Formats: sequence, structure tokens, C-alpha cells
Amino acid sequence: MTNTTTGKQQALLRAVQKGAGRNGVYGLARRLKRPYRRVYDQVRLLEARGQLRTQKLRRRGRTCLAVMPLATAAESPKPNLQFNRAWSRPSGQISDSTLLAQVLARPTFRDLLACAVHYGPQTVRQQLNRMVQNFELPAAASSEALRMLGNIELGLARAAR
Repeated sequence: MTNTTTGKQQALLRAVQKGAGRNGVYGLARRLKRPYRRVYDQVRLLEARGQLRTQKLRRRGRTCLAVMPLATAAESPKPNLQFNRAWSRPSGQISDSTLLAQVLARPTFRDLLACAVHYGPQTVRQQLNRMVQNFELPAAASSEALRMLGNIELGLARAAR
């Protein structure tokens, strides 16, 4: 398996950068004038390589797979948190993983919920597990974050039904 990007994959990435993926894979396939299944397979391949991300959305009672570009720390919109955790950086340029680590180190339900909605609960769970395995969190913070994240995942699953 090679990691080279073909011309059609580059066209797909350009279309996603311009916002065509917000309407889901069907909208992206329609915009590129290509069959849905091929676009879907390429989206999954590029997601596995880490070149873009997907998120399941509910629109008009249907589930849609939205395709979004990976943003750099400078251009990535941040979740609306209870207080500014990057106060020492006036420009606010902080990476997503650093922001998640800061929220997990001092978790509040509202901030954890904002991060789970913004980045996806699986991303927050992966960051939390990584920090627990590397002993980067105090025991109280990790147990509190695990409890809150479990409740958030349960609530999001119920809301998706």
C-alpha cells in the first residue's frame, strides 16, 4: 500500500478544503461528478491516512457522513469553553491535543461536553486513555474525566436515536 495521493484524491481534498464535504459524501460525489461509492472509498482511505476527518451528522431525520479538512492549530476553530485555558498565549494558537489535555487535567462537565461535541467523543476518549497510560493525569482528575465522559457518550448516543 502506497501513501501517494492520486490526482483524483487531490481534487477530493481541494473540494473538501472549499467546504464541499459539509453536505456529506453524496454532496461531495455530486460536486466532483463521480460515483458515490468511489468517493466514499477514497474518503475512508484519506481518513485512515490522517489527511481529513469525518463526522456523523443528523440532518432532516437522516444520518449523513460529513467530510471535513484537518485544520492546523492556527486556523482550527476551538470549542467554546467555560474559561480561557490558553490565557498565557494571547494569540490563542494552541494545538487541539494541548487544549484537550488542558481540559482533561482540570475537567468541567461543560468543557468536556464542548470538546466531545467539537472533536468527537472518540477523540477525547483516545486522548484521555493516552494520558492515563502515560501517567500524565492525577488519579482524581482521570476518574472524574472518565465518569463525565462516560455520561457524555451515553447522552450523545441517546440523542442520536
